[in-house]
Amino acid sequence: MKSINVVVTSAGGIVAQGIIKSLKYHNKYSRHKSHEYKIFATDISYEAAGLYRAHKFSLIPKPTAKEYLNSVVKVCNRNKIQILFIGSDVELPILCKNKEFIEDKTGSIVITSQPHIVEMCRDKYKTNEFLQENKLNSIPTCLNHEIDGFLKDHKFPLVVKPREGFGSKLFQIVNSIEELDFASKAITQTGWKPMIQKYLKGDANEYTTGLTLGKENNQIMSTITLKKILKHGQTYKAFIDKYPKVTKVCNQIAKKLKTFGPLNIQSRIDGDDNQVKIIEINPRFSASGPMRTVAGVNEPDIMVRNVLFNENVKIQDHKSLVCFRYWNETYIDKEKYEKVMIQKRYVKTLNSSIIDYF
Repeated sequence: MKSINVVVTSAGGIVAQGIIKSLKYHNKYSRHKSHEYKIFATDISYEAAGLYRAHKFSLIPKPTAKEYLNSVVKVCNRNKIQILFIGSDVELPILCKNKEFIEDKTGSIVITSQPHIVEMCRDKYKTNEFLQENKLNSIPTCLNHEIDGFLKDHKFPLVVKPREGFGSKLFQIVNSIEELDFASKAITQTGWKPMIQKYLKGDANEYTTGLTLGKENNQIMSTITLKKILKHGQTYKAFIDKYPKVTKVCNQIAKKLKTFGPLNIQSRIDGDDNQVKIIEINPRFSASGPMRTVAGVNEPDIMVRNVLFNENVKIQDHKSLVCFRYWNETYIDKEKYEKVMIQKRYVKTLNSSIIDYF
């Protein structure tokens, strides 16, 4: 059986932990598997749960540090890494932009979309412009200086959110021009830029769709949609089923983007016209990835099979499931934890335990 060395960055975050879960699920539960994963993890802090669920780990500098890229190269070379998975939005643009540099220096394959796709998708206003130009289910949107004209066609409540950012940070539903101004100033004070959108009624009709796109002609290898209920910006209840209306739109967007790698599209059914409207596009793996894996669509493994084994993967079906998320704990012996922090080795090993008590 082939052993594949992979590294997952930002092991303290929910996206990275989802990738680790999917890889470990493959190792433990996949039938007729021809390969298994040896998982390395990185983070900037020892207080990152994902480090202790990987086989080995290394601490690296913050992505803003001068030595960050060299540290990533060092991790890949020291551990003979074959695949690098990006586990956070903060690292995504840096590692995407330097994909060729890392691959040339290490021989590792960095799983990421093209830089222009990442740049566009990180700006929600530019994303909406792309959707509008291609008649792909955009939401009516404006910038602050266009608000007077916008209010002639769209009434309160409205949504104010940053063009940048991720999750639900500084997302606000406003009911007056005073609230709109306050929300916009709060975004501006962080150094970000605000945008205004029509509020889509129907909180119970929000979806997240995951796609994987292959290296040859950007073919769609898998598509899976979850109907989700959010809490603090994250999916905490999910209904995995067939949602052809949503899936069709997301497949159209993926084909138009002509991108590569994982793609995650957030959408909602507009209560006014019953049409699918796109909230945002994220060119990365999703925090809900483990749910998709258990349903039969293991997106990290699909990407590995495509880029490493040249498989033209095509997942046609998946299970229908209901998922309820809950808090869980992982434990480390305190003495071992303190000891590993003072070790001078660059690559370290310490495994935590999860107790089956729920």
